[in-house]
Amino acid sequence: MIDFETNVQPGIRRRLQLASPRYNTLMSLLAVGVVILLSRSAYLQLAHGSDFRSRAEYNRVTPELLPAPRGIFYDRQGVQLTENITSTDLILDPVLLPRVEDEGYLVEYLPQIITGLTPETIRDSLGRSRRLRRPVLLAKALEHETVLKVEEAGAKVTGVRLVSSLVRKYPFGEVGAHVIGYSSAVTSEELDANQTLVPTDTTGKAGLEEEYDKALRGKHGAAYTEVNAAGRPLLNIGKQLPVSGEDIHLTLDIELQKYIHSLFADRAKELPKNKDTVAGAAVVMDPLSGAILALVSFPTYDPNNFSQPWLAKEAAEVFSEPGQPLFNRAVDGQYPSGSVIKPFLAAAGLQEGIITADTTIVSTGGITIGPWHFFDWKAGGHGVTDVKKAIADSVNTFFYLLAGGDETHTGLGVKKAGEYLKTFGWGLPTGIDLPSEALGFIPTPEWKESTFHEQWYIGDTYHLGIGQGNILVTPLQIAAGTSVFANRHTLFTPHFRNIGQGKGKSVPIDGRYIEIVRQGMRQAVTDGSARSLSTLPIALAGKTGTAQIGGTDTTHAWFTSFGPYDDPKLVVTILLEKGGAGDADAVPMAALIWRWWLEHSLQ
Repeated sequence: MIDFETNVQPGIRRRLQLASPRYNTLMSLLAVGVVILLSRSAYLQLAHGSDFRSRAEYNRVTPELLPAPRGIFYDRQGVQLTENITSTDLILDPVLLPRVEDEGYLVEYLPQIITGLTPETIRDSLGRSRRLRRPVLLAKALEHETVLKVEEAGAKVTGVRLVSSLVRKYPFGEVGAHVIGYSSAVTSEELDANQTLVPTDTTGKAGLEEEYDKALRGKHGAAYTEVNAAGRPLLNIGKQLPVSGEDIHLTLDIELQKYIHSLFADRAKELPKNKDTVAGAAVVMDPLSGAILALVSFPTYDPNNFSQPWLAKEAAEVFSEPGQPLFNRAVDGQYPSGSVIKPFLAAAGLQEGIITADTTIVSTGGITIGPWHFFDWKAGGHGVTDVKKAIADSVNTFFYLLAGGDETHTGLGVKKAGEYLKTFGWGLPTGIDLPSEALGFIPTPEWKESTFHEQWYIGDTYHLGIGQGNILVTPLQIAAGTSVFANRHTLFTPHFRNIGQGKGKSVPIDGRYIEIVRQGMRQAVTDGSARSLSTLPIALAGKTGTAQIGGTDTTHAWFTSFGPYDDPKLVVTILLEKGGAGDADAVPMAALIWRWWLEHSLQ
């Protein structure tokens, strides 16, 4: 074997020994360079790769949002109830944002040209946009002068973009507010919960706008433009057209809605200034389907104030206006029913065999049980009274005995009364297609014991029998329940969407007994508490109610009715909050509505 080390010439061996340190140094420097290069590459690709990719992509293609028009509401006659109007919004775009150390100009300059923006708001929005890596809305529906200022600022306000959007307009304003509701700018909470939403969207916040929000929204499109590194457009690549939201046709008749609203407004104008605000509700529905033709709550508000950002001041003032105009009394208002409860209890009493069509009592002005006396509304009483007369003349004594009985007669009792009221929809949701509704309340002995630590007395049952005490009901529930007497058997689900025949369920009352109650309600118009309606050229049936409030002399005025009697087409229910008496105040308003209906041939 040849020994390489011993056979190398001495001169060459010397040169190798001298070169070895330089070689090692060179190799070390090379290794360090490779490590630095790999580390930087990993930093760029792993830590900030997505950011640089998005910037590179943005330098190549710019998407411009094409907002999807929100679906339109139409009334039963095809009248357009909502509109979409264009506006310009200002957003922060995370792809365009300057470095954090360079964003101070945005914080200082934007509040100078955009009313309502503060440095704090901009800082928060900048942080949110960077953190979530998505656009954030800075200002919605800018005025034209403001748009020009932003455009003139140009590159000085790097990171912001002007984008087109749509806001809602309500041509009929306050007339349909509690039905249509309103839409307004999407909230940060909604954006976090739904990734399909964008910062310039609007979403339904009340009424049918909220109930059908998903169907109304549609799907946004985009226009794509290729740009150079300086952001200048090079080529229009193409468009993905937006898909409009679904149009929704309603059962509402806007002209009838306008007319009923005007009746409340006229009543408010006539009220002395030192009196309480006029408040109340009216429901008009088709008893054969549950379709709502009109639903008015008064006082009301203008939904444009909430949908259109330039009316923000007016929107804020709504909250301080008297009468709680945002409150939907027709659906969310809960009131003692007064005597409009009597047809429902009469039907229950007939079904249970507590009374018959021939049962009579002698009304002498009230009933005495032990030390307590319960008065009828008519001094001296009504004389001999059967169930039809008891409904027609609203005879309290008859219903005291029907509900609670006495020493010689057995009444329905509170439990049975409550069960039958629920079959007519009392104390339960009607299922109307609105985002909320009150349930009303049917008191029980168990509730009284747990709430007041008191036992249930016979007087509590008597009060229930005439719709007083703790029982509560909504105007919508009264209208839906009245429809059962109109159509003779079915409790329909009230609805606004025009779906034809609504859902319904039969009530467990024999048709013979329903007919007896109908005759009593007809007698109320021909010869009873609602006889002022007998002059109309239509056969109507109805029931008045005057409900005391908390034992005071102040009363709610009720009237519920249906007609024509032999072939019902309509139910009309009126509530006047703190509005007087059913016969003197609610019946005249109902008469005007019936007359309008006849004149406008809505049959």
